[in-house]
Amino acid sequence: MNPVQAGAYAEKNGAGNSAGNNVQQVLAQLARRRVASSAQFWQDVSTLAFPAVLPGSGNEATREVTFLWRSSESLQGVYLRLNRVTDKDNVARGMLEHLPGTDVWFLTLRVPATYCGSYTFTEIPLGVSEQQLALIGGRNTPFASQPDTFNTAAAIRVHGGSYESVLRLDKAPEQPEWCNSQALPAGAIHTRYSVLAGHERRLRLYLPDVPPTTPLGLLVLPDAEAWFDNLGVLQAMDAAVRSGRINPFAVLGVDNRDQNDRAAILGGNTVLIDELAHRIIPEVLAGHADRAWSGRERTVLSGQSLGGVTALIAALRAPDTFGAVFSHSPSMWWMPDSSRRPFMFSEHDTSWVSEYVMEAPPVGVQLRLCVGSLEGATVPHVEQLHQRLLSAGADSSLVMYTGGHDFAWWRGALIDGLAALSTQHAR
Repeated sequence: MNPVQAGAYAEKNGAGNSAGNNVQQVLAQLARRRVASSAQFWQDVSTLAFPAVLPGSGNEATREVTFLWRSSESLQGVYLRLNRVTDKDNVARGMLEHLPGTDVWFLTLRVPATYCGSYTFTEIPLGVSEQQLALIGGRNTPFASQPDTFNTAAAIRVHGGSYESVLRLDKAPEQPEWCNSQALPAGAIHTRYSVLAGHERRLRLYLPDVPPTTPLGLLVLPDAEAWFDNLGVLQAMDAAVRSGRINPFAVLGVDNRDQNDRAAILGGNTVLIDELAHRIIPEVLAGHADRAWSGRERTVLSGQSLGGVTALIAALRAPDTFGAVFSHSPSMWWMPDSSRRPFMFSEHDTSWVSEYVMEAPPVGVQLRLCVGSLEGATVPHVEQLHQRLLSAGADSSLVMYTGGHDFAWWRGALIDGLAALSTQHAR
C-alpha cells in the first residue's frame, strides 16, 4: 500500500481497536451482500482506509484489495480499470457488484503484494450497447472515468485534466519523492521555442537550486508535457536531491505537439536524437557555461513506451553525448513502416527494435531496461534483449516492476535509475 494507506491502515485498523473491528464489519457486510443501513455503512467507511488491503488468504505474496464506489444513480454497471489487471481482455474481472437497494458497489481483487499501478472507475449508464461495452477496457472507451474518492493518496494526472488513483501495495518499491507534487520547484525553469524534429516545439531547461560549482548531470526527458506539467517531476527530483538519494541533475524537457506528433518523433525515428545530441544539448551547455557540468557519463536520456525505444536508439546514435539511457517499457512492437500495432505483437514475433539494437550493440553506454511484469509480450522481448546485450559485452541492467504500462511505476523507476547512477559515481 502507498505511504498514506499504510499509515492510515496501521492507525485505524490496528489489532484490537474499534476501527479494526469496523473494517471487519464493513467487509463482513459486503461478504453477506447485505447492509443494514447505507448511511451507517458509509459513515463507517469514512473513518477507514480504502481501498482496504488485507493479506491474501494462504499466500503471503498477494493482497486482497477491496474497492468501493458510491452511486445512487440507476446504472448498468460500474467498472474498475486497474492497469493490466482488469483492462484489455480482463474487463469482466473489473466489474463491481451492486448491493440491491443500496448505493453500494464493491469489488475484491487478489493482487501481487509488489504491485504498483493506476486505476479509475467508470459508471456505465443504462442502455449501453454491446458494441460500446466492448470498448470499455481499451484506449477508445466512450465513457468518462473518475479517480477513487476513497483513496486519500495523491492521484496522478497524465493526459490533460484526467486524474487517476494509484494503488501501491506494501512490497512495491517506495516512491517518497512523489508525495508532494503540488510544491513549487526550487530551481529556475528556462523556456524557449525551437524547431526540433521538423516542428517548432517548447523546450524547458530546469536548473536545480544548487551552487554553480556543484557538479550537475543532465537528464533529457521526451514527453515533457506529461513529466513537467502533470506528474511533477521537478518537485520529485528536488526531494530526491534534498534526501541525498540522487546527485543534482538539470532537466531538459522536450514537448510533443500532440499525440500524432509524439508517434512521429519517438520510437525509432533518429531525427530527434540527432538534433538533441548535435545542436540542442551543446547549446544548453554553452548557454550555461558557468555551471559545473558532469559530462557524458551523467548525461541521461530517459523515455517510456515509444520514448523507451528512443532511448535505446540514442545509445546507438549518440554514445558520445549520452553516457546512460533509461528505457522503460519500450515499444518492442515498433517498426519503421508503421505496419504493426501493439495488439498485433506476440512473444513469438521478431522485434525490429531488438534486431536493430543488436546489429551494433552500444559500447560505453549504460543501458537500464525496466519493464512491468504484467505487460504481456513486451516482457520476454525485453528480457531477451537484455540477455543478448550482456552476451555482446554491453553494459545492460534489467529491473522488473510489478505493474503494467503505467506512469505509476515509471515515475518511480526514473528516480531509481538516477539514484543507481548517482551511487556509481559516488564510489
